[in-house]
Amino acid sequence: MSKKSNVTTNSLYEALKHRDSQEKTAQTTITGINGETLPALDDTERTKVLSPGRLVAKRFFRNRLALVGLCLLIFMFLYAFAGPIFYPYSQTQIFYKFDTLRIDYASATERTEYVLYAIPGGPDINSLVVNRFNAYIADMKAKDAEDTIVTATDGVDYLISKLEENIYLFSVPNMQQIGTLLKDVEIARYDRLLKTFEWAGESYPDEFKNSIIAAIDSGNSSLEYGGAFYSVARARNLFVVTMQGSTLELFINSPGNEFREAVEENLKDGKFEYLGNIYEAENISPGVYNIFVQSGKTDAYVASTYVFNTFDTSLALSEDFKRNALIAISGDGVFSADGNSFSDMRVDDDIYIADSDGQAVAVLSKYSIRRYSGQDTLSIDFKNTVQNVIESMLETGQKKSEFIYALPEIDGSGNFITDENGNPVLADTEIQVNRKDGGEFVLTCDQITYLIDIFAPPNQQNIFGTDADGMDIFARMMYGGRISLIVGFVAVFIEIIIGVVLGGISGFFSGPIDTLIMRITDVFYCIPTYPILIIMGALFDKMKMEPYQRLIWMMVMIGVLNWAMVARLVRGQILSLREQEFMHAQEATGMKNRRRIFRHLVPNVMPQLIVTATMGVGEIIIFESTLSFLGLGVKRPLATWGTMINAVTNSAESMTRYAYIWIPIGVLICLTVIAFNFVGDGLRDAFDPKMKR
Repeated sequence: MSKKSNVTTNSLYEALKHRDSQEKTAQTTITGINGETLPALDDTERTKVLSPGRLVAKRFFRNRLALVGLCLLIFMFLYAFAGPIFYPYSQTQIFYKFDTLRIDYASATERTEYVLYAIPGGPDINSLVVNRFNAYIADMKAKDAEDTIVTATDGVDYLISKLEENIYLFSVPNMQQIGTLLKDVEIARYDRLLKTFEWAGESYPDEFKNSIIAAIDSGNSSLEYGGAFYSVARARNLFVVTMQGSTLELFINSPGNEFREAVEENLKDGKFEYLGNIYEAENISPGVYNIFVQSGKTDAYVASTYVFNTFDTSLALSEDFKRNALIAISGDGVFSADGNSFSDMRVDDDIYIADSDGQAVAVLSKYSIRRYSGQDTLSIDFKNTVQNVIESMLETGQKKSEFIYALPEIDGSGNFITDENGNPVLADTEIQVNRKDGGEFVLTCDQITYLIDIFAPPNQQNIFGTDADGMDIFARMMYGGRISLIVGFVAVFIEIIIGVVLGGISGFFSGPIDTLIMRITDVFYCIPTYPILIIMGALFDKMKMEPYQRLIWMMVMIGVLNWAMVARLVRGQILSLREQEFMHAQEATGMKNRRRIFRHLVPNVMPQLIVTATMGVGEIIIFESTLSFLGLGVKRPLATWGTMINAVTNSAESMTRYAYIWIPIGVLICLTVIAFNFVGDGLRDAFDPKMKR
């Protein structure tokens, strides 16, 4: 009996348990349209699926525009930050090409300035005199003088002598004393009434004064003192005392009867010429003059306007060669330089310098004809041809002229073409000669030149071509996107930090603190952002600030000038949240204000901040592009989308011609800004359950 009861009891328990399980299953499940079993509305599994985070994500990913914006942003970040890793070119790499271009091949000028060649062992010359050497020679030519003496500021005399046409010698004359001149000179005046002496120079001793007074008292008009004779003449109440001179003592025979008169006539100037010699009178004391004559000279420089054109372009003539050649031209024509002997030869109006074997080494010319780069590697035949063309132009008054000359031919890779013997192949080339206003003649011709490949259209090497500096546009677009995105995120981060701190403090404390912070916010609202950044851009240009340093300052300035809106948003949200029950509970537990603001209030404002920041990044990218377009943003060599567009928008023609540059960049800017706006709208809808989904 007991055993049967046991079984029954167990069976009843199992039956009740089975019934309860069925009832529970029926309550927690519902049947779908297709007969499938689904969790009930109050099932815990369904509650987990509908958690806030997953709900926001689910709402966001249901928004197709938000997904499109998110995909665009992912693409932009990969393009700007990962693209340069795999792309072979950098943002500053310059591309070159070989192309036919009309270039400035050579230049020619008539040398009118004299070039000075120092003579070894010569004296040091005052630098001011050397600098004025051309002016002295111009003055000599105007006076048709063969030589002249110039005096420097230090009183030293210099002699300039003409040796040959366009050749002058600069030397220091050696002066030798030949005698002394004594002149009558007034030394004092005596006032008999006041019994005082007024001396013209240094005063004499009392003994001399007493002799003068005794002569005046005795009525004598002359007296002797110290081996010199003096005269006394009365002028009203004054007596004039004069030392008698008028004697010329020469150490040599007199140059002539009229020499003394020439000396006395030129005492004031000090220098004069007499019978072909140069003389100088130096006043050493009152009435006493030493007379000097030039006896030889010490050469310092030889100067000329001649240009030395060598027959062998690889031969470099030394200064010693040029100096000795110029001196020899006015002499016997023979000279030595660098251990070799040379002589000059004259053919018609040309002067040649030949070696000991009679082979011409160089020819003197008044024209300096050089490659436009300044190198003296042009052949003598080319220089002679150019000189003839220039002289013909000067005679006829032409401004332009052309001539044909065989120049070395260059292939498409910039290499000289040679024949089977290794000699360069020559090709007739038309060379144009243009006369400039300053007297320079510029020679231009078409040649294959290695030049920067600027504004190259899209090609196999450069996907989007090159810009005005020959840099790859595709690479600069990637690096420019990196700069624009970094500026946007850093500036927004600065805005959020400042706005959250000030807005949180203002909204939580209210009262005077709230009033003060809000007035500061109003001030920043009133600041004109663009004018301030324009002023800062001009200041950075004046300071010549480095591009990276300029970038940092620009991000800081944008962030500091745009935090006011974030502060007002945070303040408004906190004003409503601080009256909630959970905040009163935290206050009752004694939690510190700082922890209550940044641990509980600010996190509740984060959804709105995320939406504001997301949409603000797009605005700042537009802001940065505008500044760079105006030339106030980041400078080269850093690339930004704004500066790249600015480089090709100086005229309507350039915008049409280089549309392949600015259109892709404009598309990238538009897509990036639109993507941030789509994501911002999607986040706003996802965080706000009241928004229409």
